[in-house]
Amino acid sequence: MAKRSRAEQDIQRRMADHADDPERVDVLERAGRFKRSWVELGEVLADVRGRDSYDRWGFSSFNEYCRAELHLRKATADKLTASFGYLTEHAPHILKRDGVTEQIPHPDTVSALAKARETKGLPGQMFEAIQADVFSQDVSPSSLARKFKEAIGESETKQQGEGRKAQRAVTLARRLADLLADLQRSLPNTLAADVEEQLGRLISYLNEEAQKKRR
Repeated sequence: MAKRSRAEQDIQRRMADHADDPERVDVLERAGRFKRSWVELGEVLADVRGRDSYDRWGFSSFNEYCRAELHLRKATADKLTASFGYLTEHAPHILKRDGVTEQIPHPDTVSALAKARETKGLPGQMFEAIQADVFSQDVSPSSLARKFKEAIGESETKQQGEGRKAQRAVTLARRLADLLADLQRSLPNTLAADVEEQLGRLISYLNEEAQKKRR
């Protein structure tokens, strides 16, 4: 049998010391299984934080409880609870996986998804496609970062292409308006006026859309 780490030994001792408090023992036990199932620990930590159970156990804060009793750093505890919250809100079906026959994404990967959704750096459809990949495959945090970088580059290239096309359309519309002025005498008055008005509306619309995208 592999030798237990000092943290694991301490957790086992605390489980024995507080055997009369099922909730406290449950959290300790899930912390001991952290490597195998972070979702369980994230769920119960969210409950402990929400109910302020740590106060009843003699700790001044949630972070102190995590550090002293569970040997979890603040950053780790925050990541676990935030990642669990993200799955609860945006992908509850993932929480039904057993983690063995169906993989559960790494908490770092889920955390990266949450940050990407908040920044809104990608169009919705593109983000959802990447998220679907993450949930259907075993995507590491570094692989996910590459996916986002490539997708952002693709999105920017597409926007730049659309911007160039819009600018060309504005240029052509202005040229047509100039030509129309030269032909105005040979065209019916109403026709010339209608076409000129529509070209003006087109130019204004394209310029307004270009300004919105630059903001």
